Amino acid sequence: MYDERFRIKFGLSVFAVAIVVVACFFYLRLDAIAIFTVAPAFLSFIATEFMPPALDNASAFLLPALFTVAFAVVSTLISAFFSFIFALMMTEAIMPYWTVRFSVRFVMTFVRNIPVVIWAVMMVLIFGVGSMVGLMALIMATTGFLSRSYAESINEIAVRKLEPMRASGVGKLAMIRHGLLPEFAPAWVNWTLFSFELNVRASAVLGLVGVGIGMGLTIQTRLTFRRFQDVATMVLILIIVVLATEFIANWMRNRFMNNVNAASSAAPPKNNVLRVVPLHALIKKWFAIVVIVSVFVLCIFYIDLDVARFVGRLNRAPDILRQLMRIDIGIITTGLRQFSISFAMGLVGLVLGGLLAFMLAFLAADNIAPFKPLAMAIKGFVSIVRAVPSLIFILMIVAAVGLGYTAGVVVLILSSMGYLTKAFVGTIEEQHRGIITAMRATGAGWWQIVLHGLLPAVLTGFFAWLAIRMETSVAESVTLGVVGAGGIGTLISRAERNRDFAALTTLILIIVICMAALEWGSNYLRRRVVARG
Repeated sequence: MYDERFRIKFGLSVFAVAIVVVACFFYLRLDAIAIFTVAPAFLSFIATEFMPPALDNASAFLLPALFTVAFAVVSTLISAFFSFIFALMMTEAIMPYWTVRFSVRFVMTFVRNIPVVIWAVMMVLIFGVGSMVGLMALIMATTGFLSRSYAESINEIAVRKLEPMRASGVGKLAMIRHGLLPEFAPAWVNWTLFSFELNVRASAVLGLVGVGIGMGLTIQTRLTFRRFQDVATMVLILIIVVLATEFIANWMRNRFMNNVNAASSAAPPKNNVLRVVPLHALIKKWFAIVVIVSVFVLCIFYIDLDVARFVGRLNRAPDILRQLMRIDIGIITTGLRQFSISFAMGLVGLVLGGLLAFMLAFLAADNIAPFKPLAMAIKGFVSIVRAVPSLIFILMIVAAVGLGYTAGVVVLILSSMGYLTKAFVGTIEEQHRGIITAMRATGAGWWQIVLHGLLPAVLTGFFAWLAIRMETSVAESVTLGVVGAGGIGTLISRAERNRDFAALTTLILIIVICMAALEWGSNYLRRRVVARG
């Protein structure tokens, strides 16, 4: 049940958020009615122009889909290797020099706060179009993300295991091999598979910014020539690929965690005798390593990286990098104003998408769903929305209703709704069924169980997920601007087309600084919410 203090704080928080969202509406000059009428217009456009899909051409689009998956495999595994090294360099138990730890954290923060599409724009500007350019962009963005995720997991292990080993005089290599790796393996698998899922979506859209890889370039070409049925076929293939990727990643994650749990629950060795690792466990471990290496090598050959052309363009990189070292003071004010537009779009999309997710989650969670077929339909719809990258959504919506902030906000609403619905459903389903059963036994209805039983238990988790999503929503808003949704991304696209290096550097620095501040604020809010929860 709610106490009076909670009611007051919750009411004030909701009122403050409502005021900010209304202010963003006025700032962006959004039409609330237009936002809610875009969806029917978009669906009508899809039904009349995109249907039925040109399935007879499906075989021609399978190769770009396989290329997208192979590209994600290569970029994820390379990033995982470098990220682990950087994470070790950010860990006090491994790296004693604070200057090194600070420098690596600073560089990784800089790398992480630049969206992958912006990295792609910069790489194209320096090295031109090519598969190596797209790979480098994905590696940069993924390494920034994974290095922080790995470092947080390693620091948790260091407190309870590495520090005692270091105090007892164990060497660094022995600490890593016997203390860190066995404990870190589950986190490595979890974060790496999650990053792989993200990279499948990212590699599918890099072609939209001139990289020339994946399905994005083909989709953009078909949209330009208004071959909408081909686009529908490609989007359908992309949805299948993303959902299959998630299914396989979840299966691998669950399989690995089951093996880890079985090993941890085994009887401990007696009389301090070291446990001998069974032969079948060693065979399975080395077989998994051989499979991963084999898949990586096959994917490298399949994507056919244009290494020679990339290396041949390295000689012009120093000159372009020198030009990128300049700052355009005159664009700072405009850049900050445009970032505020991107922030406002991201915030509106987050809040409205969160409201939709809030309503859908209680209808879809298995332990409280009032109507099982409806719950399955909601989960299926959310999976489809999550499978389509936001850049492809914006191109389809722009084709239906035109450019503008409204189109960008609608895409951000859909994206946040898809992400948060899955997160909220997971939070609800984690709650013990006992409270639901007890309230039903007293004659409580569905609304009473939700309002007085589940909501007080899950509200803290919901706020934490909103804080986590805030960074992603603003980053997506910046990215959407590159293809015409407005905000600072539009300025970056213009600077890239005009080869205005000073303006590009200035705009990227504005993004990095503002995103770093947003990351700090998001982490602060999340810690406060969790602490109070």
